[in-house]
Amino acid sequence: MASVRLSNRRLVSPRFAAASASAARSNSSSSSQITDAELKGASVAVRLASHVYKVGDIEPWVRREGFTLMAEGETNCTRWYVCDKRAGEATTHRWVIVRGAAWNNEKVDRVRLSTQIGKAWPSPLHEGKGAPPVVVHTGVKEMADEFWPDVSPWIASTPTGARVCFAGHSLGGSMAMLLMAWSKLRLGVDHLDPCWTFGSPPVLASDGWEMRKRRGADISESVARAAADGGDWVGELMRGVTAFGADAGEGRAGASTPTPGVDTETRSTREDALRVAGFESDSVRAFVLSNDPVPRMWLAADPLFGAAAANETVASLMSAREWLFGRGMLSRGRFLYDAAGTLYWMRWAPEAGTAVTVHRGDPDALCEELSRDGSGVDWERMDDTTTSPEGGSGSAEGGGTEERSWLDAGLRSVVGAMDHNAQNYVDSIQYLNVRRFTGSSSKAL
Repeated sequence: MASVRLSNRRLVSPRFAAASASAARSNSSSSSQITDAELKGASVAVRLASHVYKVGDIEPWVRREGFTLMAEGETNCTRWYVCDKRAGEATTHRWVIVRGAAWNNEKVDRVRLSTQIGKAWPSPLHEGKGAPPVVVHTGVKEMADEFWPDVSPWIASTPTGARVCFAGHSLGGSMAMLLMAWSKLRLGVDHLDPCWTFGSPPVLASDGWEMRKRRGADISESVARAAADGGDWVGELMRGVTAFGADAGEGRAGASTPTPGVDTETRSTREDALRVAGFESDSVRAFVLSNDPVPRMWLAADPLFGAAAANETVASLMSAREWLFGRGMLSRGRFLYDAAGTLYWMRWAPEAGTAVTVHRGDPDALCEELSRDGSGVDWERMDDTTTSPEGGSGSAEGGGTEERSWLDAGLRSVVGAMDHNAQNYVDSIQYLNVRRFTGSSSKAL
């Protein structure tokens, strides 16, 4: 009889098979503690991001936080508002807040929202001359584009000397990140503070095919220039071919996949979509609860993608696709999109309460944390017996076995879904603030 069980074996893509072995590297080079300023900023951002879920008038909630509500709007998929922080008569910060998926809200068109989430193929983040080679989730882009004409004037008219801030929970954080990028790319606004996201799925990635085409154009230009000047055009051509081949080497057809225990970061460093788009890596500050399933959407850490990538035939096809078209969707190190920004990884433990680890300058940190922390589903076909995680075996119908069932998987999903709730992010971050600024050692705050 075929059965499915949960095991300690985690199904992740080959690129992250060495995550556990590289933990020491990651912790020593990129992880650190959250600063006081970051913790205070997160506290403000997460509360503002939670208020957009309130039913009815949100002005009293915003005023209670010490902000002035300037504008608000709603589509059949989301809701947004703009508020100002003032010091006397001067505005110091203008915040743009976007709501995530509110499935139980009567004003939400659930069919359209589901359709938009399902439009997972990539579209250009920005179009026109000089557009960066970065792609974005099409459905999320369309949802943000729908209210962009209403919110963009408030961004463009930010008072002199004020900073523009963006925040959102879940898909709201993903859309807030797009608004931040469009503020610079479409409006030329540069007085931007980092975008705060809480449990948001990744929606950005570098466009490997476009980057490869641009490199090819650069090679052609350098060869033509050398030929016109009577220089060594053959040498320029060979240097270009060598560089192009090195760029494609990791994805060449038939290439071996990384092996456990080998630091994959020394083999290839992916292009950080934020940097490619012209932003600093700290332009997005992404808070993720360890048990939240939503941030792993469309990432290489997705267990089903890991199961597929572990198959030799599928891995070869992914390698061939990467060699031909550059790193993109369904290549060996990327499912659909990549994590972006600084990761604030929050984990709760009964002996210590909520703790946060900050990963700076490491775009693969989220996949590595998910690979270490998340349990995978063992899609292992069994006959009439099932092996327990401890190594024992027994009948699928017999008593005393350690077999896990679909019910276990369902319960774990429910627990994760509860962790995704916006209020859980508020509670976790407020807990960290109380611990930090009151000096309390209580685990039951």
